[in-house]
Amino acid sequence: MAVRGDEVAGSIEAHVRDAMEKLVGEIRSSIEDVREVVDSQLKAALQSVQADVNAVSFLPHIQKSIGELEESITAALPPPAVSAPEGSGASRVKKAVQTVEHGKSQVDILNALLEQCLDFGSRAAMLILRGETFSGWKGVGFTAAGGNDEMVKRFNAAPGLIPELDRVLRKEQVVIWDGANLSTRLGVSASARAILVPMVIKDKVAAAVYVDATELDASKLDPASIELLVFTTGLLIDTLSIRKKTPSPSLNDPELTMAAPPAPAPPPRPATQAPPSQRPVPPAPVVDKSQDETVAVSAGQLREMITPAAAKPAFSMPDTDFGAPSSGRQATASFMTTAIPALEPPRPVPPPPPPPAVRERDERPSTQYIPPPNITRGGTTGPGPVGDDAKRHDEARRFARLLVSEIKLYNEPKVDAGRKNKDLYERLKEDIDRSRQMYDERIAEDVRKSSNYFYDELVRILADGDAGALGL
Repeated sequence: MAVRGDEVAGSIEAHVRDAMEKLVGEIRSSIEDVREVVDSQLKAALQSVQADVNAVSFLPHIQKSIGELEESITAALPPPAVSAPEGSGASRVKKAVQTVEHGKSQVDILNALLEQCLDFGSRAAMLILRGETFSGWKGVGFTAAGGNDEMVKRFNAAPGLIPELDRVLRKEQVVIWDGANLSTRLGVSASARAILVPMVIKDKVAAAVYVDATELDASKLDPASIELLVFTTGLLIDTLSIRKKTPSPSLNDPELTMAAPPAPAPPPRPATQAPPSQRPVPPAPVVDKSQDETVAVSAGQLREMITPAAAKPAFSMPDTDFGAPSSGRQATASFMTTAIPALEPPRPVPPPPPPPAVRERDERPSTQYIPPPNITRGGTTGPGPVGDDAKRHDEARRFARLLVSEIKLYNEPKVDAGRKNKDLYERLKEDIDRSRQMYDERIAEDVRKSSNYFYDELVRILADGDAGALGL
């Protein structure tokens, strides 16, 4: 009985299947018929429209007239003005380098770099390399683009996350692409163009500078200028501790000198009257030859006293930089400021001091060295030992500033937390001790005994002037 039920069920199933296949076939046939009808109607409509388009055409003589009119209008138009080559590109880079160069520490220089990058793009970020991971240090322009500059500090990219960052790390090369995969991770809309430039410090890739441009500012991105700016910034950081001239004379603006109007011609003088610059100057009131044995006057001083004011150069010597004095100039300056201090009175020059004063000065030669040797004012240069000592102290101060700036640069979150909790030394003990050891190895013991520049920079840079924040 069960067998017969299975046969009935199979028969019903086969019957239903045949009915469904027949129905599907009829539906397909109907669809094909409808498609053929629609295709034929569309083809007919297209032919009709094409015929109408062909029918709407200008007569040959009208087309010829329009062509001649276009030619006459084109001929009447003035030739396009040739835009002067934009020295703006080089000028903008120079201005940016000038601004960056004014930084006194690594942090100042890097902040200025990011700000100047906005002249060549929409947004900029500094990504510090820690091992093989790029971490966000600071960003600018992201808040204005609908994001948040602080989001950059939370960015971390391990190897393999951003292929372009891997190329910067592995191949040490500049990468230019649309930047969408990196800009979205920095919390802003996808960029249209972007560039990653490796920053080399001490012959190693230490960071990558990311600059992008939005769709509206796509033409603003200037890769060449950004590359030059980042390259120059790396050199400035490398030489921060040894540079003496800031700002560099090579970057001075010459506009004022070039644009200065010519000096007016002097009014005509009678033929019998010589100009003041040509009148002879009697030397008798300046130096009494009878007192040469008692007053030591060098040839340079004598020439200084008898030279009229009009014949002197219109410029003054800049303040002496103890970083790189020339031996000749330093010796001359030392002689003029210490050998005969009584011979620098205001003009007109009074007669030389009497011999007793000279003898009294000779009897007490050590009185001129009473001030501390490392204290100088303005452009005055003391004797040789004083200048050498000031140079060593200046180098120690600069080196301490560089070491502490590096600690802050790579540990900003810890620095912020340490300032609040007043435990900077505990949080940064390893970095501070290592930098202190480098400072002790490089700076002479006598300089370290008479000063504590490293501690001063810890208070000024790390603790922001609050010595208690160090937690010592």
